[in-house]
Amino acid sequence: MNKTLKISLWGVAILLILIIIGAAAYLINFLKATKAMTPAETGIINDTVWCIKDKFVNSYIFKGEQGYLMIDAGIGDKNFKMEMDKIGIDPGKITTILLTHTDGDHIGAIGLFKNAAIYMHRNEEQMINGTTGKTKYSKPIWKYGQYMLLNSNDSLTIDGLKIKILYTPGHTPGSSCYLIGNDYLLTGDNLTVTNGEYDHFVEKFNMDTPQQIESLKLLPAPGSFKYILTGHNGAIKID
Repeated sequence: MNKTLKISLWGVAILLILIIIGAAAYLINFLKATKAMTPAETGIINDTVWCIKDKFVNSYIFKGEQGYLMIDAGIGDKNFKMEMDKIGIDPGKITTILLTHTDGDHIGAIGLFKNAAIYMHRNEEQMINGTTGKTKYSKPIWKYGQYMLLNSNDSLTIDGLKIKILYTPGHTPGSSCYLIGNDYLLTGDNLTVTNGEYDHFVEKFNMDTPQQIESLKLLPAPGSFKYILTGHNGAIKID
């Protein structure tokens, strides 16, 4: 084996080792961060609202006049279906899915919902069409069919439920909260609530934490709602 080839092979080996070390470090940090999350167990919040727990993330279901509206869609089909069976709601009766953003742990079970119209903020589309990724090596392509795009501060009524979009970029470019009626703020990964005040989400998972902090300043105060329904810390009832 000549000297040049040896040097090349050593270079490749070192690069692979660095990649493995980097991947291991990311996995350790990811597991540590998700272990600290406190999602609520699957169950009823009240007569018209349910919570679904899929490992370390929560989704929420609202009863409409004809079907059900859901915010975010968990990690994967199999476990999500098992959790829905616990509350007796057929995935076929979910007619609308509102996405707070398109990270894999919020869209992974969308394939279950064949009858659902899917909505996201228009600035989130770049995260699913190969334009933008959380890293330069991660630019996923959408595989769940058609979707509709929302604008900042849009208001709409779906199946009798009044919805307002509150654009809160920072976690991703199109991250949004949803106000349903006057009582429910659905937050995804846009914030945490600490001592009754908004705080930013886990910084290592955000694309732009300073932007997220600025976004939170535009939200109504936590006391404006009866419930704040978070992506990873369950349902917070405001007294």
